[in-house]
Amino acid sequence: MLKKLLKYDLKWCFKPLLVFYLLAIFFSIIVRIVESFEQSLILLIIDKICCGVVIAMIINILINCFMRNWARFVKNIYKDEAYLTHTLPVNKNKIYLSKILTAVITLLTSFIVIIVCLAIATLNEETWIILKESLKQSAIFFNSSVSSFIIVLIITIFFEFLFMMMSGTLGIIIGHKSNNLKIVKSILIGFGTYMILASISLVILYVVGIFNSDIMSVFTNMEVSSNAIKSIMVVGIFIYAIYNFVLYFVGNKILSKGVNID
Repeated sequence: MLKKLLKYDLKWCFKPLLVFYLLAIFFSIIVRIVESFEQSLILLIIDKICCGVVIAMIINILINCFMRNWARFVKNIYKDEAYLTHTLPVNKNKIYLSKILTAVITLLTSFIVIIVCLAIATLNEETWIILKESLKQSAIFFNSSVSSFIIVLIITIFFEFLFMMMSGTLGIIIGHKSNNLKIVKSILIGFGTYMILASISLVILYVVGIFNSDIMSVFTNMEVSSNAIKSIMVVGIFIYAIYNFVLYFVGNKILSKGVNID
């Protein structure tokens, strides 16, 4: 049953996202083709317009990834489809798990599409050399391999975005426990959850900094060493991972106690 739930959730979320994926990739290819010709005023104008469209599509991909997942959660559990959802021979744990897995998959897919679009639009022989040198210099600065640096950076950013998604989802669950102003309360609680936990992250970093001078330098100095940034990224991954698990279990616990269907 989880596979079926996941299938329908993914289909619902990906349907509009695929449009933005295709548009972003299409205009990235146009940018690449236009820039391969000798530049003229007309081609320069077309190039700038297409670059603007690519940026707009990338922003839309991220916004719609969040909005579609949250909208699916509300529609499927509290609104139009709620009566059908809650009559299925499956417990709320699996329904909730399906929604979270959908969020993870769509967010990860969106990240991949964005990276592909940026690669298509910007990478040529010259920029590829510049990128490789920049990555090598960054790896040397952080005293790590290029692959390790890229992996840690991507995981940190991905966990941060997932944390935002999970905060919003918990806000929806708690907000819809009320009998009025559900959407407003969901937004306020979701944003409040994110801000409170983000503030706690700073406190955790400060506490860790008591035992790690590199991390403490962030709070005491204007210049930050490579070791400090690397330590913050690693600690950040652990913090966000813990937050995401906590938000998942708290949301699951509250949801399992029952829902108020509109």
